Amino acid sequence: MTFTLTTTLPRRSSPPYLPTKDSYSPTHPDCFRIQFADEGEFNSCLKTERAFAAGETITAITNTLPGVKAYSSVQVLPDPPIPGSSQDPSKCRHIELNSDLLYVNHSCDPNVAFDVRKEGNWEVRALKDLPKGEIMTFAYFSTEWDMDQPFTCLCGSSKCLGTIRGAKDIPAEVLKTYFINDHILALKSYQTQQTSASKGGKAVKGAPLEQTAEVQVGA
Repeated sequence: MTFTLTTTLPRRSSPPYLPTKDSYSPTHPDCFRIQFADEGEFNSCLKTERAFAAGETITAITNTLPGVKAYSSVQVLPDPPIPGSSQDPSKCRHIELNSDLLYVNHSCDPNVAFDVRKEGNWEVRALKDLPKGEIMTFAYFSTEWDMDQPFTCLCGSSKCLGTIRGAKDIPAEVLKTYFINDHILALKSYQTQQTSASKGGKAVKGAPLEQTAEVQVGA
């Protein structure tokens, strides 16, 4: 099953916010700071500047820019739009973070969540207790349905899923063990219904994939 989406937004070769080590000024100096790696931007990371408790909001996600599917963007709505849904197909489905949050890397056993379920109240939340100086990570597939640039995960966790292509290639049973945003749950439910229908099964229109991991992951 192939989805297509036509957009008039230009495709960016690099994100709008991409600081260098020499010119860096933290966007959230009381919360976190980029640790630049000599090998390049993909090996840099974001470290906490103070401790956070599990469930605590680390920061609101603000000052974003409209985006398209790219390695640097975050998906906030179903892309493509789900057929038959009431969502405005012209709404922006990806954002550019335009802040140090760009440097939160992926892990299959994440310690933070990017919660974009409610527009106007997006936030980054701690999934575990985070001491000062902890590297912040989130599960890319909690926001991304189909990765613009799939990659081999090197998180080293016992939960590591290997190649990360997006939630579309991860079984629903696995997604249920993570915090997953509503737009990804909706796309997974639609995918499951279409697969069931193609196999002659009886699909229930609009049946949701239950969210079972609200805050604490890997407890």
